[in-house]
Amino acid sequence: MSESPNQNDRNMKTRLLLIFVMSVLGFFDAEAQRYWTLEDCINYALENNLQVKRQELYVENGKNNYIQSIFNTLPNMNGSMYNSYSSGKTIDYAKFEYVDQNYWSSNMQLSSNLTVFSGLQNYHNILLNRYTFLKNQADLDKARNDISLQLTISYLQILFARELENIARSRLEVTSMQVERMSKLLDAGNIAQGEYLQVRAQEANNRTAMINAGNNLNIAYLDLTQLLDLDSTGGFDIAVPADIDVELIAPLETVQNIYDAAVRSLPQIKSAEYYLKSSRKQLAMAWGQVSPTVSVSGSLSTRYSELALNPLTPGDDYPYLDQLNDYYYKQVSVVLSVPIFNRLQVRNSISNAKLGVNDAQLQLEMARKALYKEVQQAHADALASMEKYNSSLEAVKFNEEAFKYTNQQYELGLVNTVDYNLALNNLTTARSDMLQAKYEYIFKLKILDFYMNKPIVLN
Repeated sequence: MSESPNQNDRNMKTRLLLIFVMSVLGFFDAEAQRYWTLEDCINYALENNLQVKRQELYVENGKNNYIQSIFNTLPNMNGSMYNSYSSGKTIDYAKFEYVDQNYWSSNMQLSSNLTVFSGLQNYHNILLNRYTFLKNQADLDKARNDISLQLTISYLQILFARELENIARSRLEVTSMQVERMSKLLDAGNIAQGEYLQVRAQEANNRTAMINAGNNLNIAYLDLTQLLDLDSTGGFDIAVPADIDVELIAPLETVQNIYDAAVRSLPQIKSAEYYLKSSRKQLAMAWGQVSPTVSVSGSLSTRYSELALNPLTPGDDYPYLDQLNDYYYKQVSVVLSVPIFNRLQVRNSISNAKLGVNDAQLQLEMARKALYKEVQQAHADALASMEKYNSSLEAVKFNEEAFKYTNQQYELGLVNTVDYNLALNNLTTARSDMLQAKYEYIFKLKILDFYMNKPIVLN
């Protein structure tokens, strides 16, 4: 029986709906399975890290203070106007006696003030706020550098844990093949049961080691996602670089060259330098308090009252606009203020500002010395890591040859299971040590690149 046209249409719609649903599910699955590079992690953290966001707020606050200090050199202008209703006894100037009256009155004023000279305090205040703003910007750069280094460590830890898990899995596979072979030999009566049980025990130990390696990998992923402030590790994975081998041929830069580059570029040094400059401007402002202050002010004002009398024609009404015009008042003042005695406030302010400059100089020197020690340590760590990695490569090479020879002897029945497992364990340990030395050396090189103002990337 052939299907009706309506049935065919319904079947077609059902197929299209299923295709659509599967496409959507596949889309979301692809989105969830995004692979993060180290650059992706760093960019995401710089945009979303809460500590970085807080430091950005400090930068904005410093910028606002800097702009405001510039506008503080301009004259101000303020206007005021008030109306009042009064009730009570007043003097009736026509009769020269007190009478009860209710009346309205108003007053309007426009005033402006400009500080012409105050010991250059406004000028130094502008520079003070500028250096404070630049210091906040340097602190922001340091916060970004710190989170970038933390992410690099965590990222490399995942790569290290992945390779350790692969080693543990390969080791388990080799042992499982050995168990299968020994089982056949046991069934044929060619080996003792004790030797077979030793291999089974080794397989169990290797399976436990693989589980532990997998757990360490999960913890490494958790550490990275927590640094990124992600809700969970679900659907999160990193992109494994195609080639992350290290070069052992090129010599390291000298400590002095690395330090010179770090002093020129690292934000913590710039922050200390800007702090010293701002403290010097604070001292200059304190000295400015000794200077006389010259200011200019001006005002425009007028008033109105229902009780006001026209002085020219006292008996006539005194209109509102006429009063505003007659009482229009202008004033310009020049004020010279000379500090004579202010309870030693100026003297102590200058003294404290000098102490602030000395403290800032000490902080800058401490920052430079601390940086030099960091560079020295990083350089020594890189050299030690390079030697350790080079030595571990040789250890892996010789252990691979030793295991190959032991495996051949084992196949011929010339060595027992204990010797075979010992050679396998030595090879596994050598490979694990080599991986640890490799990633440790990579990270030490990235630290040196960081001091040399080079971007942190994994090739």
